[in-house]
Amino acid sequence: MDINWARSLFTVWVFISFMLVLYIVLNKRNKRNYDDAANSIMQDNDTPDNDKSGH
Repeated sequence: MDINWARSLFTVWVFISFMLVLYIVLNKRNKRNYDDAANSIMQDNDTPDNDKSGH
């Protein structure tokens, strides 16, 4: 077993990991979480909080 086998196994491992990440991200069960995160920016108030610490 030479270095090329290790490189091939590493490439296959990275590809499988990438496909797993894509599956997790594009899964319909996670759509609501991503929509909530995207809409949280629009729902945020642009006015700063009144901090009574004197700053």
